[in-house]
Amino acid sequence: MAVSKQLWIVGVVMLATVLVTVSCLPQTTKADKLIWMKFLVTVNDTWDPDGCIATVKTKELIPDKKYNKSEPVRVGKCDSGPLIYSVNNAANTDPHLWNVYLIFYSSVIEDASPPTCQIAWNGTYLTPTKAGNHQSLLPGCFVMDSREGYHMTYYWFYILDWMWG
Repeated sequence: MAVSKQLWIVGVVMLATVLVTVSCLPQTTKADKLIWMKFLVTVNDTWDPDGCIATVKTKELIPDKKYNKSEPVRVGKCDSGPLIYSVNNAANTDPHLWNVYLIFYSSVIEDASPPTCQIAWNGTYLTPTKAGNHQSLLPGCFVMDSREGYHMTYYWFYILDWMWG
């Protein structure tokens, strides 16, 4: 009797775990159901003789906003500019995998295209693994660009939070 009760409890716990996991996944496969995202943005400007490394958490940013309709993101004293992004799964065959395309209209990059990068995202946080134990659990991307072809500026973008509609 005690063994069957223990098995029943284990079964209920496993079922609850599965239900919680499934309920945390987005209930849609359409990127247009995303209402907003927050990002962590880190900038490392090497042009500053004293060095300039800063990280900021953005406000809730609406996807597909135009450059001139987006509020600038100020990353400490290192950089500022509008951050725009779009989310789609057009390039993927998996309906639960999206591409987040970011463009940061940097005030530092003057003679080149703005820093851009792409984050592959499944609508959730990443799961820790033994093999990737030194990787961030926040989906992200890294890009670098030069100022006037000499000084490098490095950018990291991570998805921090989001809301589905």
